[in-house]
Amino acid sequence: MLRVQSRYEAHKEYIEDVCLEISQASYWRGLLFNSDYNEKTLIDLNSADHIPAYIRDYFRQYDLKYYVSKVKDCPEKFDSSLKIFKFEACEYSDVICYSGNNSGVV
Repeated sequence: MLRVQSRYEAHKEYIEDVCLEISQASYWRGLLFNSDYNEKTLIDLNSADHIPAYIRDYFRQYDLKYYVSKVKDCPEKFDSSLKIFKFEACEYSDVICYSGNNSGVV
């Protein structure tokens, strides 16, 4: 089992890759576009079948767990026509990443 500090560092290190890959994956895009705003969906090893292959190893090695949700507000600037996905480490509320997504592309 990893120390708390190294788990934190692993979540910080990989959140951008997770954000990018999940935001581009058809399965997750469809799920998120059809979800309610602020409805958190867990991404962890239990959803490994739907995690893109190259980041799946991160989840296995570090037991990563993130919530993803569609949100209306975020501190980053995105075009108003985009839907915003918020990614946050389940264990570390300060580890957050956002992506802007065109809902016309699933």
